[in-house]
Amino acid sequence: MSLHGFAVATAVNTSLRFQSDSIEFRVLDRQMAKRSSSKDTGEHAKAKQKIAMEDCFLIMPISDPSDYKSGHFKRVRDDLFRPACEAAGFRAIRADETMETNVIQLDILKKLIEAPIAICDLSTRNPNVMFELGIRQAFDKPVVLVQEVDTPRIFDISGIRIIDYRRELLYREVIQDQRAIAEALRATRNPQPGSINSLIQLLSLAAAAKL
Repeated sequence: MSLHGFAVATAVNTSLRFQSDSIEFRVLDRQMAKRSSSKDTGEHAKAKQKIAMEDCFLIMPISDPSDYKSGHFKRVRDDLFRPACEAAGFRAIRADETMETNVIQLDILKKLIEAPIAICDLSTRNPNVMFELGIRQAFDKPVVLVQEVDTPRIFDISGIRIIDYRRELLYREVIQDQRAIAEALRATRNPQPGSINSLIQLLSLAAAAKL
Protein backbone atom coordinates (compact mmCIF):
# COMPACT_ATOMS: atom_id res chain seq x y z
CA MET A 1 0.00 0.00 0.00
CA SER A 2 1.29 3.43 -0.93
CA LEU A 3 1.88 6.11 1.69
CA HIS A 4 -1.10 8.07 0.32
CA GLY A 5 -3.35 4.98 0.49
CA PHE A 6 -2.23 4.24 4.05
CA ALA A 7 -3.01 7.82 5.13
CA VAL A 8 -6.47 7.66 3.54
CA ALA A 9 -7.25 4.31 5.20
CA THR A 10 -6.08 5.62 8.57
CA ALA A 11 -8.25 8.73 8.20
CA VAL A 12 -11.30 6.64 7.29
CA ASN A 13 -10.80 4.27 10.26
CA THR A 14 -10.32 7.20 12.61
CA SER A 15 -13.50 8.88 11.29
CA LEU A 16 -15.50 5.66 11.70
CA ARG A 17 -14.15 5.23 15.22
CA PHE A 18 -15.16 8.80 16.11
CA GLN A 19 -18.64 8.24 14.65
CA SER A 20 -19.01 5.00 16.62
CA ASP A 21 -17.85 6.71 19.83
CA SER A 22 -20.22 9.59 19.16
CA ILE A 23 -23.16 7.20 18.78
CA GLU A 24 -22.21 5.39 21.99
CA PHE A 25 -21.96 8.69 23.87
CA ARG A 26 -25.40 9.75 22.60
CA VAL A 27 -26.87 6.41 23.70
CA LEU A 28 -25.25 6.75 27.12
CA ASP A 29 -26.52 10.34 27.41
CA ARG A 30 -30.07 9.20 26.64
CA GLN A 31 -29.84 6.36 29.17
CA MET A 32 -28.47 8.67 31.87
CA ALA A 33 -31.13 11.29 31.12
CA LYS A 34 -33.83 8.62 31.30
CA ARG A 35 -32.52 7.36 34.66
CA SER A 36 -32.27 10.91 36.00
CA SER A 37 -35.80 11.67 34.82
CA SER A 38 -37.10 8.47 36.39
CA LYS A 39 -35.35 9.31 39.67
CA ASP A 40 -36.71 12.87 39.64
CA THR A 41 -40.20 11.58 38.93
CA GLY A 42 -39.94 9.08 41.80
CA GLU A 43 -38.71 11.73 44.23
CA HIS A 44 -41.42 14.14 43.05
CA ALA A 45 -44.07 11.47 43.59
CA LYS A 46 -42.75 10.78 47.10
CA ALA A 47 -42.72 14.50 47.93
CA LYS A 48 -46.27 14.87 46.58
CA GLN A 49 -47.40 11.87 48.61
CA LYS A 50 -45.93 13.38 51.80
CA ILE A 51 -47.74 16.65 51.15
CA ALA A 52 -51.02 14.75 50.75
CA MET A 53 -50.55 12.87 54.04
CA GLU A 54 -52.73 13.75 57.02
CA ASP A 55 -51.01 14.91 60.21
CA CYS A 56 -50.52 12.61 63.18
CA PHE A 57 -49.78 14.67 66.30
CA LEU A 58 -47.20 13.02 68.59
CA ILE A 59 -48.01 13.52 72.27
CA MET A 60 -44.81 12.37 73.93
CA PRO A 61 -41.90 13.48 76.13
CA ILE A 62 -39.52 15.89 74.42
CA SER A 63 -36.68 15.69 76.95
CA ASP A 64 -35.39 12.50 78.56
CA PRO A 65 -36.00 11.74 82.28
CA SER A 66 -32.91 11.00 84.38
CA ASP A 67 -33.35 7.22 84.20
CA TYR A 68 -33.26 7.23 80.38
CA LYS A 69 -30.28 7.43 78.06
CA SER A 70 -29.77 10.77 76.35
CA GLY A 71 -31.72 10.94 73.09
CA HIS A 72 -33.99 8.00 73.95
CA PHE A 73 -37.30 9.64 73.05
CA LYS A 74 -35.79 11.17 69.91
CA ARG A 75 -35.01 7.60 68.83
CA VAL A 76 -38.53 6.50 69.81
CA ARG A 77 -39.90 9.25 67.58
CA ASP A 78 -37.54 8.67 64.64
CA ASP A 79 -37.25 4.86 64.72
CA LEU A 80 -40.70 3.86 65.94
CA PHE A 81 -43.45 6.48 65.69
CA ARG A 82 -42.47 8.28 62.48
CA PRO A 83 -42.08 5.07 60.38
CA ALA A 84 -45.34 3.70 61.84
CA CYS A 85 -47.14 6.92 60.89
CA GLU A 86 -45.77 6.87 57.35
CA ALA A 87 -46.70 3.19 56.94
CA ALA A 88 -50.27 4.08 57.91
CA GLY A 89 -50.36 7.10 55.57
CA PHE A 90 -49.75 9.90 58.09
CA ARG A 91 -47.10 12.59 58.62
CA ALA A 92 -45.78 12.64 62.20
CA ILE A 93 -45.50 16.08 63.85
CA ARG A 94 -44.46 16.98 67.41
CA ALA A 95 -44.99 20.18 69.41
CA ASP A 96 -41.31 21.17 69.45
CA GLU A 97 -41.10 20.77 65.66
CA THR A 98 -44.08 23.09 65.32
CA MET A 99 -42.53 25.64 67.69
CA GLU A 100 -39.38 25.74 65.56
CA THR A 101 -41.48 27.46 62.88
CA ASN A 102 -42.38 30.28 65.32
CA VAL A 103 -45.97 29.16 65.71
CA ILE A 104 -47.52 30.52 68.92
CA GLN A 105 -48.78 28.23 71.69
CA LEU A 106 -52.43 28.74 70.79
CA ASP A 107 -51.79 27.46 67.27
CA ILE A 108 -50.00 24.42 68.71
CA LEU A 109 -53.06 23.62 70.83
CA LYS A 110 -55.26 24.12 67.79
CA LYS A 111 -53.13 21.66 65.82
CA LEU A 112 -53.33 19.22 68.74
CA ILE A 113 -57.12 19.39 68.58
CA GLU A 114 -57.53 19.48 64.81
CA ALA A 115 -55.05 16.76 63.81
CA PRO A 116 -57.04 13.84 62.36
CA ILE A 117 -55.14 11.34 64.54
CA ALA A 118 -52.63 11.39 67.40
CA ILE A 119 -50.24 9.03 69.19
CA CYS A 120 -49.86 9.47 72.94
CA ASP A 121 -46.90 7.88 74.76
CA LEU A 122 -47.82 7.30 78.41
CA SER A 123 -44.49 5.72 79.39
CA THR A 124 -43.17 8.41 81.76
CA ARG A 125 -46.45 9.95 83.02
CA ASN A 126 -45.06 13.27 81.77
CA PRO A 127 -47.33 16.16 82.97
CA ASN A 128 -47.34 17.86 79.54
CA VAL A 129 -48.23 14.55 77.90
CA MET A 130 -51.13 14.00 80.31
CA PHE A 131 -52.32 17.60 79.78
CA GLU A 132 -52.30 17.25 75.99
CA LEU A 133 -54.02 13.87 76.21
CA GLY A 134 -56.70 15.42 78.43
CA ILE A 135 -57.38 18.10 75.80
CA ARG A 136 -57.52 15.52 73.03
CA GLN A 137 -59.89 13.36 75.07
CA ALA A 138 -62.15 16.28 76.01
CA PHE A 139 -62.70 17.03 72.32
CA ASP A 140 -63.33 13.33 71.62
CA LYS A 141 -60.57 13.17 69.03
CA PRO A 142 -59.04 9.83 67.98
CA VAL A 143 -55.77 8.94 69.67
CA VAL A 144 -53.65 5.80 69.78
CA LEU A 145 -52.31 5.17 73.28
CA VAL A 146 -48.87 3.56 73.52
CA GLN A 147 -46.40 2.88 76.33
CA GLU A 148 -43.35 0.82 77.16
CA VAL A 149 -43.84 -2.80 78.13
CA ASP A 150 -44.41 -3.24 81.90
CA THR A 151 -45.59 0.36 82.39
CA PRO A 152 -48.49 0.28 84.91
CA ARG A 153 -51.90 0.98 83.41
CA ILE A 154 -53.65 4.24 84.30
CA PHE A 155 -56.95 3.33 85.94
CA ASP A 156 -59.05 6.13 84.39
CA ILE A 157 -58.24 5.06 80.83
CA SER A 158 -57.80 1.34 81.42
CA GLY A 159 -60.85 0.68 79.26
CA ILE A 160 -59.12 2.08 76.18
CA ARG A 161 -56.74 -0.13 74.21
CA ILE A 162 -53.02 0.56 74.76
CA ILE A 163 -50.22 -0.65 72.48
CA ASP A 164 -47.05 -1.79 74.28
CA TYR A 165 -43.63 -1.27 72.70
CA ARG A 166 -40.17 -2.49 73.76
CA ARG A 167 -37.94 0.12 75.41
CA GLU A 168 -34.65 -1.37 74.15
CA LEU A 169 -35.55 -0.52 70.51
CA LEU A 170 -33.88 -3.63 69.12
CA TYR A 171 -34.18 -3.90 65.34
CA ARG A 172 -36.60 -6.84 64.99
CA GLU A 173 -38.71 -5.66 67.91
CA VAL A 174 -38.89 -2.15 66.47
CA ILE A 175 -40.17 -3.56 63.15
CA GLN A 176 -42.85 -5.55 64.99
CA ASP A 177 -43.86 -2.57 67.14
CA GLN A 178 -43.98 -0.28 64.08
CA ARG A 179 -46.47 -2.66 62.46
CA ALA A 180 -48.63 -2.87 65.59
CA ILE A 181 -48.77 0.93 65.92
CA ALA A 182 -49.44 1.42 62.18
CA GLU A 183 -52.29 -1.09 62.37
CA ALA A 184 -53.72 0.71 65.41
CA LEU A 185 -53.51 4.05 63.59
CA ARG A 186 -55.50 2.70 60.63
CA ALA A 187 -58.08 1.06 62.89
CA THR A 188 -58.47 4.20 65.02
CA ARG A 189 -58.75 6.52 62.02
CA ASN A 190 -61.48 4.30 60.54
CA PRO A 191 -63.16 2.80 63.62
CA GLN A 192 -65.63 -0.07 63.58
CA PRO A 193 -69.12 0.60 64.98
CA GLY A 194 -69.09 0.34 68.78
CA SER A 195 -65.34 0.82 69.19
CA ILE A 196 -64.28 3.02 72.11
CA ASN A 197 -61.39 5.44 71.79
CA SER A 198 -62.04 8.22 74.31
CA LEU A 199 -63.43 8.93 77.77
CA ILE A 200 -66.38 10.70 76.14
CA GLN A 201 -67.35 7.40 74.52
CA LEU A 202 -66.35 5.28 77.52
CA LEU A 203 -68.45 7.31 79.96
CA SER A 204 -71.27 7.81 77.42
CA LEU A 205 -71.15 11.59 77.86
CA ALA A 206 -73.64 13.55 75.82
CA ALA A 207 -71.21 15.77 73.91
CA ALA A 208 -67.55 16.55 73.51
CA ALA A 209 -65.98 19.97 74.04
CA LYS A 210 -65.96 22.44 71.14
CA LEU A 211 -63.82 25.39 70.18
